[in-house]
Amino acid sequence: MCDEGASVMRRGWKILLAISLALVAMIWSLPTARAAKTAENNVGYSVRPVLPANQITKQVSYFDLRVKPGQTQRLQVVVANTSNRSQKFQISVNQAVTNNNGVIDYSQRNPKRDSSLKVGIADIFAKGTAQTVTIPANGQKQISLSYTMPAKKIRGIILGGIYVAQLNPENAKSDGQIMVKNAFAYAIGLSLQEGTTVKPDLRLDRVATAQINARNYVTANLQNFQPGILQKLTVNARVTKAGSNQTLLSQKQGQMGMAPNSNFNFGIPWGNESLVAGNYTLYLTAKSGDQQWQFVRNFAINGPTIKRLNRHALTPTQPNYLLYLLLLLLIVILLAVIGYLIYRNRHTPDTK
Repeated sequence: MCDEGASVMRRGWKILLAISLALVAMIWSLPTARAAKTAENNVGYSVRPVLPANQITKQVSYFDLRVKPGQTQRLQVVVANTSNRSQKFQISVNQAVTNNNGVIDYSQRNPKRDSSLKVGIADIFAKGTAQTVTIPANGQKQISLSYTMPAKKIRGIILGGIYVAQLNPENAKSDGQIMVKNAFAYAIGLSLQEGTTVKPDLRLDRVATAQINARNYVTANLQNFQPGILQKLTVNARVTKAGSNQTLLSQKQGQMGMAPNSNFNFGIPWGNESLVAGNYTLYLTAKSGDQQWQFVRNFAINGPTIKRLNRHALTPTQPNYLLYLLLLLLIVILLAVIGYLIYRNRHTPDTK
């Protein structure tokens, strides 16, 4: 009797295990957003600047230069190929901009120029500065890049980056029908200034609606219109119906930064809210160190905009009721099977 009961229980646990594995396989096969694989420890190359005599801060690994009006200077960076194969690299000098995550970005070769930018990287480096170089296995090459400052003295900082991107990486991998390439890039910051540092300043440009990755947002375009770097920026924003104090949407984000003379769109997600056409008010506060800004802006959303956005938007937290029902049904079946096996075990006569 005991042996038979143990056998029944073993069969029950086998069934439980089989169903559990089926559930895991089903959940694993659901579409998910997979995080991009991070870079391996050894990317196969390194980049270092050759710091010149006019370097302001000696203990950093980027160019922080004191320059003069009309000055021409050749900058040098060393690209070392540490792999056992020949590698090709693309090298460019890019204007520093602020991306929509509130991060200073050096990777864009031809970014849209901010309306407040008087003198930028494209104005002092020649158009043919971008170059592609091939470096043999375990070799290195010294790259030269020249700039000329304007004859008239400039205020504040010109900020950019020497961007070195690996081309045709060896570690391209196939992921089903998608080719995933773990390409890597280095950015060496480039700060040029002639006089004293200028404090950054912030203004609210436009408020609009947008769709980012199939999610609806109210976006507040913030512009740093001075040639100074804005650091440790915290933004707190909320949206109400015009004339009401009830918060419909809100978003707070800290530890952001802005390049000189740049702008970005601070996004306030709709989430589960179904906004209707009408008039709204944005309340936004921003803080960086001892500087603080407050903005209030009325804006309108019309019916066609609502329909266009909602037509292609995902509902981010809409539960998958079919999946939940299926899981519940499988659990009920599992419990019923185990219960039946236990019942049959207890009510089967002992033939011994």
